[in-house]
Amino acid sequence: MLPYPIGSKGWWFAAAWCAFAVGCGDAADLPKDLEAGVRYPLALTPLPGGNRVLVWGANFDRMYRAGKVRAFDTGTETWTGAPLEVTGFVGGAALQLADSATASAPLRALMTSRETDDVTLVSFDKPAPLTLSCGEHDAFGRCSNTYPPNGNTNTQVTVGADPMGIEVRPWTDDTSLVTTVALGDGRVSLLSIDVKGKVASLGSLELGAGIVGVRTVAATGVTYVSDARAAALHTFVVRSDPASPNGKAQVVPGQAIAMPAGTSNDFGHGMALSADSGRLYVAYRSPPALVEVDVAAGPGHKPRNVVAAVVPLGAMPSEVVLAPTGPGDRELAYVSSFGDDAIWVVDPQLRQVVRRVPLPHAPYGLTAVQVPAPTAKASVPGGWTLYAALFGAHRVVALSLPIAASGKPVLRDIGVAP
Repeated sequence: MLPYPIGSKGWWFAAAWCAFAVGCGDAADLPKDLEAGVRYPLALTPLPGGNRVLVWGANFDRMYRAGKVRAFDTGTETWTGAPLEVTGFVGGAALQLADSATASAPLRALMTSRETDDVTLVSFDKPAPLTLSCGEHDAFGRCSNTYPPNGNTNTQVTVGADPMGIEVRPWTDDTSLVTTVALGDGRVSLLSIDVKGKVASLGSLELGAGIVGVRTVAATGVTYVSDARAAALHTFVVRSDPASPNGKAQVVPGQAIAMPAGTSNDFGHGMALSADSGRLYVAYRSPPALVEVDVAAGPGHKPRNVVAAVVPLGAMPSEVVLAPTGPGDRELAYVSSFGDDAIWVVDPQLRQVVRRVPLPHAPYGLTAVQVPAPTAKASVPGGWTLYAALFGAHRVVALSLPIAASGKPVLRDIGVAP
């Protein structure tokens, strides 16, 4: 499922189509990406503390050998540390958070690759300058495939075709649970990753092609999966299986939640969970809207799982993030509208749009970060800040929150001195 419609978004579509939809292979003579920023940025991952944000991009037009991840400093909004090449075209990224970052148990980021159908691990343990590394590199100098292993012939050891969404959450004392969802064949893959970075399969679930995002409500243990090809949210619960000698997980499918059905065949994409874990917000494309789903526990401590509101938006909503930047510090929802070149601001309490912020080009990935108070070296305001990845413009922009109800918001380019 392309993030953009056929026949729009300009000159780069033909080149990007080959890479984004079917993969184009590698060429040994392609040069290393030495550009300062990140081409085709898709995912933004804030690090703990709010001082750094990882930007994940992909070489969709095959100008260089691979995708790239690098970080920027939120206090100066400039790139920091050296970039790292990663395999394939990023689908999503998530962090494995340890109690503390050490040489033996560093913090890690996990990226799904849509081209190579695998998960890549990136470690980082030096804050200044931030050092990104991976265990091994392939012949092209990129992070090598982490899971499934190279030469794998076991069809059960896979993350499916075209993996998109990824979530990492605590599992046991020394392992995290990784959940990936694959757009191409609908496989939900459950993996464990330990403090040393060893990845193993725990089980899988087949939901049908089209699944994009994944989000778990810790209070109820229910996992929600968005579907771009069906007007539904899928649900399941993961339980440990003590009877299994290999530590496998038991996956219990739940009842799907009926979602609005519009005129096209493109539906749910990015999701965000409210701070009280009672509401799940879905960036929805047909009809283009922010859909609020009541996931709070009801009678019998079971989640209600009903659509509570549908707030109309512009074309092709893609990602949604929440931040306590509304009146009285209540949460506002910020939605990237890829086909509308804008970010829409929604007040969930009022269930209405309170601002549309035009952007130079097709926003996709979003994150909201509470940036620490400015220091002597900082050159930009602290406080809540929204960062947006502008896909085809190869830019990441920053916007201080809250956004005034009127006037032209000030956009700041990451990597460009203020």
